[in-house]
Amino acid sequence: MKRSICGALSILGLLCASCSQGEAISETSALAASPLASTVKTLAYVEVNSNDFDNVGCYVYGSPAKEFFNMASIFAANINYDDVQKKPVLYFNPNVDHVLNGTNYVKDLQSKGIKVFLTVLGNHENAGWACFTDENTATDFASQLANAVSTYGLDGIDIDDEYSACTTNDTSLIVVASKMRAAMPNKIISKALFSDQSYFTATWNGRRLADYLDYGWEMTYGWTDYASRLSPYLSAGMTKAKLGIGASTDGSDGASAATYVKNNGIGTLMTFNVTNGSTSYLTGQSNVLFSQSTKATSNCLK
Repeated sequence: MKRSICGALSILGLLCASCSQGEAISETSALAASPLASTVKTLAYVEVNSNDFDNVGCYVYGSPAKEFFNMASIFAANINYDDVQKKPVLYFNPNVDHVLNGTNYVKDLQSKGIKVFLTVLGNHENAGWACFTDENTATDFASQLANAVSTYGLDGIDIDDEYSACTTNDTSLIVVASKMRAAMPNKIISKALFSDQSYFTATWNGRRLADYLDYGWEMTYGWTDYASRLSPYLSAGMTKAKLGIGASTDGSDGASAATYVKNNGIGTLMTFNVTNGSTSYLTGQSNVLFSQSTKATSNCLK
């Protein structure tokens, strides 16, 4: 999930060559008082192998305190390949399993008005988001995802198409996203965006990938030509309201990304690698979005 400005060069070369259901946050939630709650949304990615997911709900701004984040994603579950069943299967490593089965973190964050997603990415096996070749297999995997969403009370699934060792095709993501939408009509489907324009320009049964996505966050962290980062997706059917700019706490462009999002009608500001030491970084963003610093609730961070 860590993307760098170096990776942006390939996208630049390509450029030179060439409120859905489940989205709205309740008006009665703590976030309703936020001046940007109905426009800019804020998303936290938390690498749960090394960080506590519940920290997302500790970051607030203003008085009375308002939650900084509208949304949070558990990073990450995996797509594995089952050699016995001969199909892709949803896999939770011990840390993801702990968040889902050993804590109340999902409900805790939701009680604060924060939508919770599960990010799913490849695991260096013969299975991946861009490798589905038939509808039955895609339908089966979509059913596994829907079951996880129902079992753990999640608000949606976040697609991260990385680290798979399988043969890709341009229509796979459209097929599986269509099956996900059928299996989870009222849940959010989002995608981490990076070097994937061919999946957005392709069509299947007359539909495009953008037709099935509620959100997409572009993750070429550190590349500050934000307009170029989003241009291919706008051309492929994603609206500004559906799109987000991603920034990483390992970098320095958090405030710059927030400024672009705020000033250009972009729907979401995504922050990757939120930890228990992110107060200063998030302050750079909240000063832009809300004209107020971020603080951590007392005795909350783990």
